Amino acid sequence: MEFGKILKEERTRQNLSQSDLALKLHVARQTVSKWENGDTYPNLDVLVSLSEILNVSSDTLLKGENNNVVENLSNDVKKKKRYKGVLIGIGTVLAFCIVILGVLTWGRQTQNETIDRINPFLKTQTGYAVMPLSNGKSLKPKDIFVVDDPFGSGEWLKTRYTGAVEKDDHVAIVKHKGSFIFVSRLITKKQLPAEYSDIWNQDYYPYEKNPTGGHRIQPSSSTWGLPFK
Repeated sequence: MEFGKILKEERTRQNLSQSDLALKLHVARQTVSKWENGDTYPNLDVLVSLSEILNVSSDTLLKGENNNVVENLSNDVKKKKRYKGVLIGIGTVLAFCIVILGVLTWGRQTQNETIDRINPFLKTQTGYAVMPLSNGKSLKPKDIFVVDDPFGSGEWLKTRYTGAVEKDDHVAIVKHKGSFIFVSRLITKKQLPAEYSDIWNQDYYPYEKNPTGGHRIQPSSSTWGLPFK
């Protein structure tokens, strides 16, 4: 016997109308009607409640030929497992993305060259910087403020230039991605774009640690002759 017929038979035996049973199960009367007509089937939780309300075993409700409830319950369980797997997969991907974004953000805030180099959200920029004089000797690693646009926006970077820097040849062009410098080399005054011409007349401004922490202190406009933000 099909599930719908068994359900109707047991409901009638208990002198319950479809509305009465629906009220006890907290579902719509149409839902009970669809069960009895074989249009839909209850889930496992509802099946347990049906068994208790009708005072019959689950086996009684599921017995007989052409009873598709077991198959539907099995499919329902499989779907739930599949959905759970999908949700776990999505959650894992989201967690991974959050970790990656956290690492990239930390790398940017701490000026980690290795992380900045692989950061897909940073673009490669070309800036200009006044270099410290080396008095004929090879320049040791120094912090330089690289200006990335004529308005003075830029950041402190650790130069990798190792040649000598003289007064008449003290401005470098710097290609960088975040804090990672691809290359830096000295240029002549003619090679410096006109909008950066004020840089040529400036002296090297040494790095100063920010006393409050966070980002480094950048040169002031009075020091550079440029309108820094």
